[in-house]
Amino acid sequence: MSQAQFVNEEHYIADDSVKACTNCKSSFGIFSRKHHCRLCGLIFCDKCTANKVVLPDMYGFVGPQRVCDRCATLASGRGAPAASSGSEPQVVKKGAKDTGVDDLVMLQKVNEDAIVENLKKRFNSDIIYTYIGFVLISVNPFKMIKNLYSDRTLLDYKGKYPYELSPHVFSLADQMYKTLKNDLESQCVIISGESGAGKTEASKRIMQFIAAVSGSGSDVQRVKDVILESNPLLEAFGNAKTLRNNNSSRFGKYMEIQFTRVGDPEGGRISNYLLEKSRVVYQTRDERGFHIFYQILCGLPADILNEFGLGGGLHPSQFGYLAGSGCYEVDGIDDFEEFKEVMKAMSTMQITKPQQIEVFRLILAVLYLGNIDFAEGSSEQSNVANRDGLEAFAYMFRVNASQVEKALTSRTMATGTEGRSARVSVYSVPQNRESALYARDALSKALYSRLFDWIVAKINESMYINDPQACVIGVLDIYGFEIFENNGFEQLCINYVNEKLQQIFIQLTLKAEQEEYHAEGIKWEDIKFFNNKICCDLIESKNPMGLLTILDDTCNFPKGTDEKFIQKMNESFASHAHYAPSGPTHFTIKHYAGDVLYNADGFCDKNKDLLINDLIEICQMCGSQFINSLFPESAGKDDKKRPTTAGFKIKDSIGRLVQALSQCTPHYIRCIKPNNKKAANNFDTPMVHHQVCYLGLLENVRVRRAGYAFRAPFERFFYRYRVCSSRTWPQWEGDVPSGCKAILDSINLDNKEHQFGKTKMFIRAPETIFALEELRERRVWNYSIAISEFFRSLTGKSAQFALQSAAAQKLRGQKERRRLSFERKYKSDYLSLRENIPLKAIVERYGEDKVFFADNCNTFDHKCKSFRRCLLLTDKAVYIIGLAALPPAGTDPKKAPKVLEQTNDYNPFKYVMNRRIELGQISSISLSTLADNFMVIHVQNQHDLLIDCRRKTELLETITRQSSAIRFEIKQPIMLQVKASKKLVNKTLLFEKNESASTATFKDYKVSVATGLPSSSVPNFPEPAKMKTVSGVTRPDSAYSAPSGGGASSGRGAPKATPKAAPRGGPVAASSEYEDTSSPGLARQSSKGAPARNSSRGQLPTVPTRGPAPTAPTRGPSPGVPTRGPSATSTNPPATPAGRALPTRPPGAKLPVPQMRGRG
Repeated sequence: MSQAQFVNEEHYIADDSVKACTNCKSSFGIFSRKHHCRLCGLIFCDKCTANKVVLPDMYGFVGPQRVCDRCATLASGRGAPAASSGSEPQVVKKGAKDTGVDDLVMLQKVNEDAIVENLKKRFNSDIIYTYIGFVLISVNPFKMIKNLYSDRTLLDYKGKYPYELSPHVFSLADQMYKTLKNDLESQCVIISGESGAGKTEASKRIMQFIAAVSGSGSDVQRVKDVILESNPLLEAFGNAKTLRNNNSSRFGKYMEIQFTRVGDPEGGRISNYLLEKSRVVYQTRDERGFHIFYQILCGLPADILNEFGLGGGLHPSQFGYLAGSGCYEVDGIDDFEEFKEVMKAMSTMQITKPQQIEVFRLILAVLYLGNIDFAEGSSEQSNVANRDGLEAFAYMFRVNASQVEKALTSRTMATGTEGRSARVSVYSVPQNRESALYARDALSKALYSRLFDWIVAKINESMYINDPQACVIGVLDIYGFEIFENNGFEQLCINYVNEKLQQIFIQLTLKAEQEEYHAEGIKWEDIKFFNNKICCDLIESKNPMGLLTILDDTCNFPKGTDEKFIQKMNESFASHAHYAPSGPTHFTIKHYAGDVLYNADGFCDKNKDLLINDLIEICQMCGSQFINSLFPESAGKDDKKRPTTAGFKIKDSIGRLVQALSQCTPHYIRCIKPNNKKAANNFDTPMVHHQVCYLGLLENVRVRRAGYAFRAPFERFFYRYRVCSSRTWPQWEGDVPSGCKAILDSINLDNKEHQFGKTKMFIRAPETIFALEELRERRVWNYSIAISEFFRSLTGKSAQFALQSAAAQKLRGQKERRRLSFERKYKSDYLSLRENIPLKAIVERYGEDKVFFADNCNTFDHKCKSFRRCLLLTDKAVYIIGLAALPPAGTDPKKAPKVLEQTNDYNPFKYVMNRRIELGQISSISLSTLADNFMVIHVQNQHDLLIDCRRKTELLETITRQSSAIRFEIKQPIMLQVKASKKLVNKTLLFEKNESASTATFKDYKVSVATGLPSSSVPNFPEPAKMKTVSGVTRPDSAYSAPSGGGASSGRGAPKATPKAAPRGGPVAASSEYEDTSSPGLARQSSKGAPARNSSRGQLPTVPTRGPAPTAPTRGPSPGVPTRGPSATSTNPPATPAGRALPTRPPGAKLPVPQMRGRG
């Protein structure tokens, strides 16, 4: 017996047919909650499935799964119970590891210590994600967790509701994507937290998910490539190692992905904010500059180095801008490999090879510019101290060295004004060493900053389209809150941005929500929270003047200095609660995340952000047109318009960012840093407690716990969910609020679980909405199946007739035929593949295959042992899939078959891929001349596949249609190659007639079968009538139509034929006569259409059936089992125990994505 034991199909029971719990036999009412055990597939009540269990990888599930008591015992030793995501307190078995609750709203004690303790339990169990309602909490693990972001995990979260699997960033991304497709509303996710808390990683995983689940096509794939490849490119130019984070974003980024109305990405745009330019010229000890500096020095190809006149052996210690920090390498970062990714990304962004060379030239020029030093001369005239550095920079920059020296050591100034009678005098003012160094660094920062802006512009140029109607998903990844030993102007700007993000979070999740309850007349007791608006006003206010306004005012005066700036602030904010003077050059601001001491030295110069005309002229004089293009301004003419300051720019850009976010439906990820050592498995409780406090998680939990998870205007709720109730669908005569109440009454929702406001309705538990969504999807799914069957019955007859006729003609005169299947109907799908989600998932792993045939078959090994398998034929390959049972815990794998034989009850199982054969690898197909069902598929350079398939004729015709290169031969005996002991062995397959054999028998490579119909037999297939248009309505010649009452809305499949009546709502044909040529196979289920749970993009659903899926008589258990998804006739609403609606789900099923949210 093989190690894989197959589960009998009788254990797969549709929930609509189950009237009592399998275990305790308690009866199910109409709205009773039913649970499918994720291992055995049987249906149980609440009491018999009280626990969720974390199962090991061998079971094929991700996250805690609900199982029955028997399977929990069976899996003991493999998994540990996890927290329930429902409303009941979690149940943890004795000796099991407590992993905390999935949602902090479910905590029994609500305080900051309980929140921290729950996060710690989950962190220690490598569970880094937790919910607060719809807010996702992420704790940086500082390590890679196995399978956390694998392709398998991504597919598991696709189409699922948040309650179905454990919290994950993929779940949040899926909710955003589904809402965008259903509501046609823009979405955004705001990722916030300290530097090093994992914000950049979260944004990359969201991009990964959206790219994986959205559409395909050459244009769509190009946009996806640009989106994904933009990450390594921007990280190289904008990220650096800091004391807190090895890959810290030193700029802010808001990426908007544009989508079509069907959910395919069509473009995008990136907005960048406040690059930390000072990092180009200076880094703190043990920090690094931007990654690209180190990547170029170790990864630049030899041909480019030769073009620059440089040899090998470049090292960061040779450059003054990089040597000062003493840090050249970072653990976990391979600069050489990262540079390869940068080169690939540049090509994806359509940055040409010459442009790439100019980019690298500019970066090296900046590094050589930092090697120029100055010596103090007479009369405060500085001189270049090292000519080598000057000559190297001038060579790389393609400019005369003397011109560079003049621009750095002197400054051209003009007096007077231009006019007819005015005199204008121009002077060359010498610069001292300090001024020369300042000019050098200013030029370096300007060059790198403009290069970074050019990179962002090239990315936008590669993917942005001007479509104001496009919906977007925005991902905000911006630098985290920072507190260093020396905090300057950059840290003030960074922390100001984080204050604004915190204000947005407070405004939308705490303040606005409570105000809405009062406005709608909902009974509510306000929950107090800290509103950081007072701190934002301290920094940005215009009247009274805030810090940035005072700084701009100081910079407007020629003699404005940092000391005068401090003096003005001390006078203006003397009594401010969040400001404190801290000496002649320092001041303290009490931010939401803590008190920060700022050093005002250099504030005025950094705020002015000016580049003198001499340096601009040097850039415009260089021999590189690329560098010239970065400085388009006119340096020779005076610009009377006052230049904008850095403070004004950051306020303006943040204002535009807030406006963009306000136009989207927001989602939130709150990132938490567990320790300052960047160490794995290290949870610093006081540090996390501090973050929990200033992020306002406790207040967020309290508001979510006492508030309502869902709210919507009456019209939107009614027109979306009216299909869920027979009272409101298809017609409702009353007003809309009464219709909403009727919908809730139909699911027996307790009055305490909802309230009606003045214009909106409020529902407390998210499970209620999930239940309504699933019920709605089931109803819409049933209707779509009925409509699909109706039109298939009208339009698919010609294609089926053509397939049957061609198949019969192919075997005519060559092979005897079986009496029972000679004139049968072809259906293509004999496994109910439309509803068999786990089976379809196997095919989905290999891409967007289009399935044309699905059936059971028997395969044979070299010992002629039979194995029951599922056979799927796609446009690319033949799949042989088995259903393998898993042995009980502690069982020796070698003894597993005996253990499975001794068990007289069900066992855990999963689908397994046994073999996949590309169509291009199939050389020929052989059949005998007798009336048997055996078929040999000959595979190039592999062992052949011997199968016994009842529907071999349909399979043969379908597979030869997919590939014209496949030959078929009808002969006997048949030579084949089998695999024995990892070797290919030649065997001869013999055939003989045995009139006593009721069915074909196979033993020792000999097939015995009774005589069948003569090979010259001709099946009697009636040719279908052609479709004609009569008065604009498509109908067949035979006047086929739907029965009275409307077949599409009956929910019972395709209607029977009735004469002389035209179908209502029939399609209008484009011509007077229509001959159907559609594929007889499984028509592709587009992701634009019906539920995603029962279809996947690129996966062909089957022809729906109105009863149990037909299966072939087998000699043993069949893997082609009916699935546990919603059937075409299932209309049972979800259960509502204790007044709360909770949906039921088949194991592994993906939830359908309803269309046109709010429109019914």
